[in-house]
Amino acid sequence: MNKILVPVDFSTASAAALRFATYLSEATGLQLSVIHVYNSLISSNRPETPEERAAAREALRKELRQFTEAHVFSSSAINTVETILAEGVPPVYIKWRSQDENVAFIIMGGIGTGVGGKLDLFGGIAQQVSDGGGCPVILIPRGFTDELMRKTAKLWRGVAAGM
Repeated sequence: MNKILVPVDFSTASAAALRFATYLSEATGLQLSVIHVYNSLISSNRPETPEERAAAREALRKELRQFTEAHVFSSSAINTVETILAEGVPPVYIKWRSQDENVAFIIMGGIGTGVGGKLDLFGGIAQQVSDGGGCPVILIPRGFTDELMRKTAKLWRGVAAGM
């Protein structure tokens, strides 16, 4: 187990989860894997042609990279962070990824903190992923400050070595 999986929906809640995951990565030495899962079947502005779908995927890939770079503050972590863009049903795909033997934790925004609208609500996804996933899920509550993140992550030093 050498990865922290961080599902993001581009919300402030997922930004906070990614910042905490960065602190935890520094404390444990685990690699960051940032994932955005989109469900093209329920999008209100679904691209119809293969070219439109490819352009939409590339735009999402760019948004994911920019979001990751904006919230992974550590220069050492940003060089090793993995970004994954996947199409599917978010809770199903994330739970499937949680079964990977390399995934130690999933860190995501807490229940009821998603952005809604064109994106899936993370609250429902967080609850579904937490119920019966293949690894521990850490939900970041609203108002979890960077100071608390740093202090909490320090408590995890050395934990990865015992995994």
